Amino acid sequence: MRLKALICDVLSREFYYWASISEHVIDIELMSSDYHEYPKEMHKILQKRIDELEKMKDQYDYILIGFGLCGNVLEGLESRSIPMIIPRAHDCITLFMGSKETYEKYFRENTGTMYYIESWIDRNGLKKERKELESIGMDKSYEEYVEKYGEENAKYLIEIAEEWKNRYNKALYISSELNNNDFSKEVKKLAEERNWDYEEMKNNPDIIKKMVNGQWNEKQFLIVNQHSKIDHTTDILQLG
Repeated sequence: MRLKALICDVLSREFYYWASISEHVIDIELMSSDYHEYPKEMHKILQKRIDELEKMKDQYDYILIGFGLCGNVLEGLESRSIPMIIPRAHDCITLFMGSKETYEKYFRENTGTMYYIESWIDRNGLKKERKELESIGMDKSYEEYVEKYGEENAKYLIEIAEEWKNRYNKALYISSELNNNDFSKEVKKLAEERNWDYEEMKNNPDIIKKMVNGQWNEKQFLIVNQHSKIDHTTDILQLG
């Protein structure tokens, strides 16, 4: 088969590696993870690329969509003449843990966990997070905010910051054998600063391997046939 893959760039290392040793021919196109905070825009970009691939419908057997449900990115996405293959995943964490069941089990047993994926950090995810946290007051004291914004606004900003801190109590670092950059010390230090527990886990590429090798079982993948639309409820993908 010849496949076209539209994937989030956070998955690039894993997709390129496993696609390189697949028996199928796979053309990979990366979609910027900068749109993670703007799912509606990412949805539009994905749909536009799917529509544009209509001109190449004789070249590809399937389109692989390397995204999870993240912010309803997939909801309402329509296939044209080329059917699509989509992993049944809440978000990219599922793709790094190997299965939806593994992720759900860990999530249930470890509420309040912030997930740090090596591939995300590799693309400045940690720096981006620090910048976002700075914007809600986690890097400032109450006195500094009073001086800058006044007492009432200072109380509000600190309240938001504390609410965010209290929502989490653990940092999970998911590493990959394909990445030589080790960010574990940085994540561990961050966890210590926030008084969180810390844990490490090796990623499991099972879903990605099956995706690029055409092993699309119904339990793990949704096959979107020609001229069909995706619908979903909370964490379940289905055809609309």
